[in-house]
Amino acid sequence: MKAHLLILLFFLLPPGFAFSQCLIAPSLPACNGSEPLVADNETLAAGTTKWYYGGTTVYNSLTMKGGTLVVCGDITVDKFYMDSGTIYVHPGARFVVGSGIGAGLIFRGACYVYNYGTFEIQRNLSLENNATAVSPNILINATAASVFKMSNQYLVINNAHSWYVNNGVSEFWGIITDAQSVAGSVCLGKGSTTKMAVLINKVANTYVVPTGNACLYVHQFSQFYGRLTNSTGLLACLSNGHTSDSGCIPWGCQPNNWGSAQVFTSCNSCSALLALSVHFTSFISSVTADYSNQLNWEMNTAVPTGTFRILRSADGSRFSVIDSFEKKESAISKFTRIDKNPLPGNNHYMIKYTNSNGYSINSRIVHTYTEPKNGFSIFPVPFDKKFIVRYAPGMRPEKIIITDISGRNINIQYNIKESSQQVEIVLADKVEAGIYIIHMVNNQKYTAQTIIKN
Repeated sequence: MKAHLLILLFFLLPPGFAFSQCLIAPSLPACNGSEPLVADNETLAAGTTKWYYGGTTVYNSLTMKGGTLVVCGDITVDKFYMDSGTIYVHPGARFVVGSGIGAGLIFRGACYVYNYGTFEIQRNLSLENNATAVSPNILINATAASVFKMSNQYLVINNAHSWYVNNGVSEFWGIITDAQSVAGSVCLGKGSTTKMAVLINKVANTYVVPTGNACLYVHQFSQFYGRLTNSTGLLACLSNGHTSDSGCIPWGCQPNNWGSAQVFTSCNSCSALLALSVHFTSFISSVTADYSNQLNWEMNTAVPTGTFRILRSADGSRFSVIDSFEKKESAISKFTRIDKNPLPGNNHYMIKYTNSNGYSINSRIVHTYTEPKNGFSIFPVPFDKKFIVRYAPGMRPEKIIITDISGRNINIQYNIKESSQQVEIVLADKVEAGIYIIHMVNNQKYTAQTIIKN
């Protein structure tokens, strides 16, 4: 709640206030894998916070009525309703609002979405209705690595207290800033890219770029009833087939009224623009035989002189630099670095490239789980019917037993192979959700650890 109150100070500033920065998303709640799990068909009322963590899954329905959802895994909700509430999507996590209802999704005020990972909506979204200065609609694509997708859908802003912020990559069929929206309702962060087929703007200066440059790619159609922006940092990339509506002139529209934006015609994508000409095309991390983490990334073109910085985080939110190197101009576009001393457990990585002019771009965030060099690890946690046990060299178990907390044995199926350092455990019988204990025995020691079943 304090985070929302801090943000609301922004809305109470006097008219004509110059945007010095986009709204900032609050810090993420922790995601340790032990918090209360959200259930399928649940309603999250005010004062209730639930988490989703684990493997890819699909829920039938979920209703937000003032509660909080923290997404730490990959979940799709087919029928999603949001009257009010708060959603956090962690780095590396993915939350998909499915198309099961059919009708559009409406944020009715006091609706907050803070996306640090991937957030996808498969219905039209309207920011409207009962939003006020103290109960606004706020949708923030929080970081350079965040992805927000409404590829075949419209985002409609038709309320004076509704705001969309993009600091990463976003894609729509179109954005409509309606007559009830206000200046600055779409705020684009430095280095962000926003892609759409259709742009309709009915209020002056709805798009702002407070610092640096941001790219807006429109590849089909635009319509203006007010200038789009007074920000020179907005780079408008228009495809060769783009047209601006002139048939609405008798009703007050103004074709091609991009305002102070720098407009590039016959532009294929944001990557075609000089300011964003170098970008990451891939980034992966993998565990080596000696339990180091190898990072491999590729750029879209030969990289000019600049600096690469490798950043690491345990929680996917707070990053620190663990390595850097200068890149002299050459034909090289593929790079490899090894983290020889990764953190035990979760390692989130991001690469930052800064050119000689000081312009920076970030890669997406990748995640690697590093097993302890002595012992074993389990994933996913929690699990449904099966899970994987990974073990260090020399720790291959001879026998695996699972019991409930009363000591009763649970029937399982597994096959320990000499050539492998992991084994898949499958529950042979249907058992209830809860806490269980896995016991592993080898010629060196006996080990036990609690596990959680969905």
